[in-house]
Amino acid sequence: MRRENSDVKTAFVSEAGSLLDNRDYFAYTELDDMACYVLADGLDEDQQQRSAELAAKIILENFMEKPTMSKWRIRRWLKEAHETLKFESRRMRLKASLLVVVTDYTKYVCASSGNTRLHHLRNGRLLLKSNDQSLAQIMADRGKLAPDRVYHHEESSNLMQYLGMPEGFGMSFVRKTRMVDGDVLLLSSAGLWKGLDLTEILDSLSEAKGPVEFTDTLEEVLLSKQSYYYDNYTAAAVYMNKVYQDDPKKKWRIIRRILIAALIFFVLGGGVLWATYRNIEKKAEAAANLVEYQQTGDQYTQQGDYSKALKSYSEARNAAIKIKDRLHKVTLTDKMKIAQALVDGDGHLKNQEYDKAIISYQSAQKQAENYPIFSEADIQKKLDQTKSFAAVNETVKDADLKFQSGEYSAAKKLYEQASKEATQASYTDAQKDVATKLNDTQAKLDDIQQQTQELRAEKQEKRGDKALDAGNYDLAVDAYGDAQGIYQDIDKLEKVLAMERKISKVEAEQDKLAEEAKSAADAASAASAQAAAAAAMNSSMPAAASGTGMNPAGTAANTNSPDTVASGTSGTAAGTGAGTQYGLTDSRIAR
Repeated sequence: MRRENSDVKTAFVSEAGSLLDNRDYFAYTELDDMACYVLADGLDEDQQQRSAELAAKIILENFMEKPTMSKWRIRRWLKEAHETLKFESRRMRLKASLLVVVTDYTKYVCASSGNTRLHHLRNGRLLLKSNDQSLAQIMADRGKLAPDRVYHHEESSNLMQYLGMPEGFGMSFVRKTRMVDGDVLLLSSAGLWKGLDLTEILDSLSEAKGPVEFTDTLEEVLLSKQSYYYDNYTAAAVYMNKVYQDDPKKKWRIIRRILIAALIFFVLGGGVLWATYRNIEKKAEAAANLVEYQQTGDQYTQQGDYSKALKSYSEARNAAIKIKDRLHKVTLTDKMKIAQALVDGDGHLKNQEYDKAIISYQSAQKQAENYPIFSEADIQKKLDQTKSFAAVNETVKDADLKFQSGEYSAAKKLYEQASKEATQASYTDAQKDVATKLNDTQAKLDDIQQQTQELRAEKQEKRGDKALDAGNYDLAVDAYGDAQGIYQDIDKLEKVLAMERKISKVEAEQDKLAEEAKSAADAASAASAQAAAAAAMNSSMPAAASGTGMNPAGTAANTNSPDTVASGTSGTAAGTGAGTQYGLTDSRIAR
């Protein structure tokens, strides 16, 4: 277990700089016997495909499948990443610089294409540095530019080789290099190493106690220069605090095997035999790859993963070309076209380009007639689903037009229809969108309904106010009650309380008028009773009436009210003593 018997610490920092999007990508995996570190710098501006991430993942997938430090296999990894970027360049050309470091915890190899760099640092000094494929580096290699000027030369970004270039690409290798305890491997993108001198890198290393402090210090030094522009930058530091120590006897065993193999080689014919063997080996490997990749592609096709199937068919087709198998080449080309049409259809469907998706699916359906491996039912399902999605979107568009024109009831019916269609078609995104729009429409209808009810309530309230002003209290109470009920239905509690106050006010006025009427009626009844009593008294005493000498006016006054009776009596008392006695009696009776 090499990993357990070594001490490796890794840290990295990656930021977008002055840009909004960070297109750098760093990833690594540390297995029991080997580790792989990949740093990629995206050179394109495609917003849907991440060229750096795509290339780095391909390298790591190949490493995980078969870990090796073989220069030949690492070259194949980079070539596969290069071909993938070319294949995925549909909207624009995908481009990336890439650096891969593979180590067995004792030594390492490095391969790069573009201008990502590796610095191997030992004891505070630079042991070696990888070369990039920029024009500035080529000028330095030819002696036309000082090596220390490559960092900041204007041609350092002019790349002669990189992944995804139209023609074949090139790469550079750092041969197997043995490490010792305390070595540091620094992987950096152009955004970092262009902004730092070697002296600044070494100073940052001397100040750091570990990989985290080292990468953080590099970032601080870079940003401290306060440049007006910063490109995406990434720095990854691998501290080999303790390397794995090989068994000394193993080296001699390897040497012995090599010597034996060399002896056999020379005995059996040397170079001719080796060339023949290599040719046979390559063809056998290509044939095996052809079968393996085609079977893998068929498995992905049966699973409905056409994107992975397309990649496998492409690899199988390349293998068929190598062994000059024209039959398999034609077959795999047709399968690639069908898978590509399905992948394109899925992409158009995702982007809601339904017409294009239908065309792609119909093309795949027609081509797949001779290849049963492609499920006719699955393609038809995709085609039907796309048509259903298109119908849902048309209904939603009609509903949107109704909503914008203020026809909310009609819009609601259309949204409900679209929701039903989306549910039947399992169109999840549309279901959420339509549900939101349906809620907005219902809110509009509820708002209009509430405003209408408010107008009705206000109309009843004004009707009550007019009735109150006219003294029609019963009508005012009924109008206020109707308004109160409407306000209650629409939760206008303040208005409900206001109507209650107006009703109470009207009822108070009614009670007051009733009291006044009752008091007037009681007064009238009392007056009538007094008048009747006085009349009866006067008619029962004729002598007193003649003795008093009272005039008719006095008698008339006596019949009006108690006060008048008293007055008349007093006038009578002024005539005779007998009249006074009767008058007093009359006064007491009236009272």
